[in-house]
Amino acid sequence: MKKRILVIDDEAPIRDLMLKILGRAGYSVFTAPDGLEALKLLENTKVDLIMLDMNMPNMNGIEFLKHIRTHKITNKPVLMVSGSHDTEHRIESYKLGAYDFITKPEQTEVMLKRVENGLKIGELIDFNDFMRVELFMAKKLQKYIFPESRFNTVKTSISSWSSPLADIGGDLYDYIHFRDGRIIFFIADVSGHSISASMFTTIVKMVFRNALQKTEVPGELMTIANTELSQNLPTEAFVTMFCGLIDENEGTLFYSNAGHPPPKLIRNGKMTDLQCPDPFLGPIEGTEYVTIKQELQNGDTIFLYTDGLLDIIDEVYKHVDADRIMELFLGYDCDFDRFIQEISGQKYIRSDDCTVMVINRNE
Repeated sequence: MKKRILVIDDEAPIRDLMLKILGRAGYSVFTAPDGLEALKLLENTKVDLIMLDMNMPNMNGIEFLKHIRTHKITNKPVLMVSGSHDTEHRIESYKLGAYDFITKPEQTEVMLKRVENGLKIGELIDFNDFMRVELFMAKKLQKYIFPESRFNTVKTSISSWSSPLADIGGDLYDYIHFRDGRIIFFIADVSGHSISASMFTTIVKMVFRNALQKTEVPGELMTIANTELSQNLPTEAFVTMFCGLIDENEGTLFYSNAGHPPPKLIRNGKMTDLQCPDPFLGPIEGTEYVTIKQELQNGDTIFLYTDGLLDIIDEVYKHVDADRIMELFLGYDCDFDRFIQEISGQKYIRSDDCTVMVINRNE
């Protein structure tokens, strides 16, 4: 499809000349004698670039630029054209978003090259608008795959917080409370960021939920999920995941870990890692994951996180490691809200998606 250019100039000979030159260059050309006529034309005509004369009656170039930007009539690139060298007008044009400036008369080759540059800028603007819509839709979709951030039973409470680096990210968590008093949960981190990562998180949740139709044992769930993901994710993509099953009545935790940072079990102010060093989900087809049993006591806290929590930097300690994170958490007496308020404040700079899940066995 031919690119569409609007030429706004009060001199008829100039409009005719531009019509010929741009037409021969393969463009569709529309013309208007001043800004007011151009606005009427834009009501029903979409263009890819505007060539705008500075000095015109009724509505000059600066007034036209202000109007289309203020009223958001079009965000297409604008190439300013003028017979004068007024520096203030040029500066004002650039402030209002004109991408370039040519002086009458201009060599045809130079003018066409600047038109070509403007059309490339327009393509970038269109792509940016497209991505903005895609990001908005992906963000809405991702919102629906997360459960509520808080969940409580008589014996267990779950608190979660997730913050993507951009609008959307690759972290994921989920939990399900069964009627028999068991709770299955997982926290996961998909490689990559933004749209591709958000798409993979949706796939991971679907795979996990489908696996639950066959088993509720964490290691077996991981094995089934790995089989599915290794066949459907790109070879360069992978997923880290920690999955646990709490039996509230028996006071036990069964868990499996696929390359995820080991969660911390906090008991009487002391921490131990819930170790289980199995490989990532996705890259190695045929991997079988083990299930480990851990006894729980009243008052125990399980602290789960994605590795983005270890990538934050503060103004005092610089890089924040796992020990510093747990020092903060314990310093707030394992108060989830105070801890999240601290790490999400302006004091810390993040370079990755970040998710925290805290599970308390109530006393």
